[in-house]
Amino acid sequence: MEIAKKIKAFFTLTSSEGRGVLVLVPLLAIAGVLIHGLGRPESDPGFLSEADSIELSAGRFPDPGSTATREDSLFFFDPNTATLEEFCALGFELRTAAGIVKYRNAGKVFEVPEDLAMCYGVTLQQYLSLEPYIKIGEPYRRKIRTGRPDSRIGASERKETRRTVGAKSPFDPNELDAEGFMALGFTAAQAGTILSYRTSVGGFTTAEQFGRCYAVTAEALANLEPYMVFKSGTAPAHDGSDGSGTVDAPVLAVEINSADSAALRSVSGIGEVLVVRIMEYRSRLGGFHSLEQLAEVRGMTAANYERIIEQITVDSCIISKIDINFAAHKDLVALLEKHPYTHARMTRKLLSVRQLKGGWSNTQELVEDKILTQDEARKLAPYLLFKPLQTKE
Repeated sequence: MEIAKKIKAFFTLTSSEGRGVLVLVPLLAIAGVLIHGLGRPESDPGFLSEADSIELSAGRFPDPGSTATREDSLFFFDPNTATLEEFCALGFELRTAAGIVKYRNAGKVFEVPEDLAMCYGVTLQQYLSLEPYIKIGEPYRRKIRTGRPDSRIGASERKETRRTVGAKSPFDPNELDAEGFMALGFTAAQAGTILSYRTSVGGFTTAEQFGRCYAVTAEALANLEPYMVFKSGTAPAHDGSDGSGTVDAPVLAVEINSADSAALRSVSGIGEVLVVRIMEYRSRLGGFHSLEQLAEVRGMTAANYERIIEQITVDSCIISKIDINFAAHKDLVALLEKHPYTHARMTRKLLSVRQLKGGWSNTQELVEDKILTQDEARKLAPYLLFKPLQTKE
C-alpha cells in the first residue's frame, strides 16, 4: 500500500503545476506551427541533385528516371575512363553501367562515340542524348583494335591511312621493320599489326597475302602493290617447302563448328585454355557464322587471331538457330539468356510482345517493335529462325 501511495503521489499534479501545463501545451503547439511554416526550405531545383550526390557517396545510385537523366545534369565524359558512379549519374541503370565497365575491363576500347551504342543495355535514345557529351581521349581515339575487321578501325584513322600510305621506290615487305612501315605512312599500331601478321604467316610471298592483314586497307594495297618486290629466299616456311626442295603435304583447314577439342588443339595458335574458351563461346552462340567472330573470344590476341584464321574454315550452314516464333517459353528463355548477343531487358520485351502479337517475319520487325537495335538485329540475324505463323499446329 505504501508503494501505491508513492506512485500515485508521483503522477499527481498540484494545482499550480496543472495551471503551468495548461499554459505550456498551447505555446508548444504555436511554436511547432511557426517552425514548420517558416523554417521549411523553399523549393530548390538543385536540391534533388544534391540528394543524388549524397546517394552516390553512400554507394547508392539514382534511378534512371530521376533528375540524373535531365538535360541540365549531363556532363562531358570519356567512356574509356568514366567510373561506375559517373555512368549511373548519366542515367544508366546500375546493371548497364556495370556491364560497360566490365566490357572495358575485358580489354575493349571505345575509339569512336558510336562504340558506346554497341554496349548491351544502352538504348538508342540514351546514346543520342549523350552523344554530344562523349569526348574520346587521344590515346584511345588513335588506337586501332587489331584482330578486328577493317570496319572496326576508326573512321578518322581510315581516312588518314588512305590519304598518306604510299611508296616512292621498290621495297620488300619482308625486310621492313616497324620504322620502315611507318615511313610508308602506316601508324605505329598498324606497323605492329603487320609485323605480327608477317611472323604468324612466316613471311609474305604475294601482294595479295600482304593485303589480307587487317591493318592494310584496299586503297593502301593499291598504292603499294606497284612497288612491292619479293626477293628469293623470303618465302614463308609453311608454303610447303622446307628449303631442301621437299614439299610437304598441304595442311587441311579445320572446320571450327564441327571440330572437337583435339582438332582445335591441332591448330597453331590455339592452346589448351583457348580451346576451352572457343568451345564454350561456340556453344553460347550456337556456332560461328563468320571467321571474324573468333576475335570476340576472351583471351584472343591479335597475333593468334591472324595466325588462326589462316588454318580454319567456317560452315555457317550448321549453326543452331532459335525458333523465335514457336519455341516454348521456357526453352526460348534458356536460349536467349545464354546467347552472347542478348540481354535480360531484350528477352523480357521479346517475350511480352510475342505473347501479344504471336511472332514476327524478320529481324526488321523486331527493330520496329523496339525489341532490338539495328546493330543487335544485324548480329542476331544469322541465329534467328522465323517460321511462318500460319504453320503453327
